[in-house]
Parts: sequence; structure tokens; C-alpha cells
Amino acid sequence: MRIPRQFAVIGLGRFGAHVATGLYRQGDEVLAVDDDAARVDMVKAHVTTAVVADATSREALEALAVAEMDGVIVGIGRQIEASVLVTALLRELGCQTIVARAATHLHADILARVGATRVVYPEDDEAERVVRALVSPQLLDLVELEGEIDLAVLAAPEPFIGHTPAELQLRTRFGVTLVAIRREEQPGGPPTVMVPGPHDEMLKGDRLYLVGDEEAITRIGGLDPAGG
Repeated sequence: MRIPRQFAVIGLGRFGAHVATGLYRQGDEVLAVDDDAARVDMVKAHVTTAVVADATSREALEALAVAEMDGVIVGIGRQIEASVLVTALLRELGCQTIVARAATHLHADILARVGATRVVYPEDDEAERVVRALVSPQLLDLVELEGEIDLAVLAAPEPFIGHTPAELQLRTRFGVTLVAIRREEQPGGPPTVMVPGPHDEMLKGDRLYLVGDEEAITRIGGLDPAGG
């Protein structure tokens, strides 16, 4: 069972609100922050906590205990100076995961330089990718095939290491099919892609190619390393 995590979303425009409510729907605790009371009111029923605060203030960020969060999303868009300042303050306060929205490529470059661990652009599908990446840290990529079926590339979760497809019963337990494994046989050497048999053990560093619905794949990607 996935353990809920804590996220802060700063800036509740279209992108920030989408990420905040998406993370909350996935079962995580979400602190939503904006200096506009109307925006805070719009999301407060769909997140754990929503507050009006000036995130460009170091004192305000400290009071919100953002450094204790599993991740902080900076959804501030057109106010480039504010987004850069908030990102820099988050890094100074010790936040380890900082996802920042960029309006331009130059803006993105600056955000990366001042401490953003990931920079994204504000399309709705990008907001969905941010939610998936935060909920399922092992999820590397996901492509929609047809209907509700997706193809995903997943870093092998810790509970899978040393086990075989037959032991894990992926289709029965999780509703997904393992179609291939990408493995680096030697550091720096060419990777090997193989179709796994039922008794092929998964190794640390393997990338798993899985087919299934998004919810099932996301659930695997969010497996707790300690609990499985």
C-alpha cells in the first residue's frame, strides 16, 4: 500500500490548481498556497489545506514548513521574478524536490540554475505528467495506446528486485503485463532488451516495460520500498 506523502503547491493558476487537486485525488496531503484569496477559495475543498500567503517571503515559507514536504511545486507562471525568487528560497530552505513552471526557455534555464530539480511548461498534459511523476517516482515514461490501455517505462521498484514475474504474479495482483526488460549488463556498455520468461529475476537498475491501465501502473510506480 502506498504511503501518502506531503506536497506544497505555490501558485494556484490553471496549472498549479490542476496539480494540487490531482495530487489530492491520488491520496496525498496537499498544501495549496497563493496570495490571491479567490484562487485559494476555489481549491480549498479539493486539497488538504489552502492558505493565503506571500510565498516570496522567506518568513512565510518557513512558517508553512515547506522544507518538511516531500516536494514543492511552483506554479507561478507569468510573474517570472516571483517564480525565480520563490524557487531560490525553497532551495535555500533545503527543499529536495522543487518542480517549477516556466513561461519561456530562458525562464526555464534560470529556474534550473537557482535550484529547480525539474522545470515544466504549463500545458494541461504536462500537469498530468507532474502528478504521475510525484505520485509514482519510479515511473519514467507513459504512452497512451488505445482506450484505457497505456505502455509505461518503469524503474524496477525495490520490492521487485530479486523476484521473477511468476513470483510477483503481476497480472493477477496488479493487472499489468510485463512485455520487456531493459538492462545494462556492464557500466557504460550497450543495454540489453529482452522479453522476460516467468523465471527471469529482476535486477536493480532494470527498466520494466509494462502494459496496463494508468491506475494500475501508477500504483506499481508508487510502491513503498519498505512495504511493497
